[in-house]
Amino acid sequence: MSKAKRYSPDSGSLGELRLGLKGLLLYIMPTPVLLAAVISLIKGNFWATIINGGAFAAFMLAAVIARHGFKVEHQYNVKKLALAPTTPFKTVAALLLAVTTGLTAWLAADYGLFSSILIGAVTLLAFYLCYGLDPRRNKTGNIGLGVSAEEVFEALEAANIKIDAIESARSTINNAKFDQHLDRIIDKARNILEVIENDPNDLPRARKFLKVYLDGTQRVTESYAKTHKNEATTIELDSNFSNVLNSIESTFDEQHEKLKKQDRFDLDVNIEVLETQLKREGII
Repeated sequence: MSKAKRYSPDSGSLGELRLGLKGLLLYIMPTPVLLAAVISLIKGNFWATIINGGAFAAFMLAAVIARHGFKVEHQYNVKKLALAPTTPFKTVAALLLAVTTGLTAWLAADYGLFSSILIGAVTLLAFYLCYGLDPRRNKTGNIGLGVSAEEVFEALEAANIKIDAIESARSTINNAKFDQHLDRIIDKARNILEVIENDPNDLPRARKFLKVYLDGTQRVTESYAKTHKNEATTIELDSNFSNVLNSIESTFDEQHEKLKKQDRFDLDVNIEVLETQLKREGII
């Protein structure tokens, strides 16, 4: 991912710390079950070892699923536009945790069936009280009639894939100057996506700009990275690459401002200028 990070109350270092700590208790709580499995193994109690060992494995699986659900939820929360998770990881983890707790109480701790069911239900309730439910609704912001939510999500996803490809190609280019150029370009690309997230109705007029800019930048960066990897770069090629990056960066700055100011005419005109230069340099 890019070094550029969108501000959010939960996206800074504090939010990352909270995410890192969230759910760690789920790994610690089954420790007595692990100890019981070890003791059973030492005593040669086969079935008790199987029951306790299986329960511990199920507890660990529930913790892993829950932690993944927390990460998915975090990504959902920090975005202004986001699709609700298709798989309710937290719910799956909660059910697995509740069933495992109930079965462990019944089979390993000799609780009665009713008491074990009650313990499992309390575990399920405690999980939801501590960690809440999975997000269920898409965050569509203020999308108007001129564009559908599916179009916006598809465009943003495609743009992020291209930006990631640029980032990947950038990492293979061992040139400090170009690295800084591309890092700024990636940052500016994230900024334009943020404008669209703030006002999804900007998508129709930003679509062409995103396509020309990101497609052209991705192609030229990947092409140069491949040539650089094969040590086939020349002074002329480096110069052309530098010129294109300069043009892309400056053009993006201008269009970012125009997009925020709702300047539709200037956006289209300058896109044509950029597209012409990319064709002249053999990029598209």
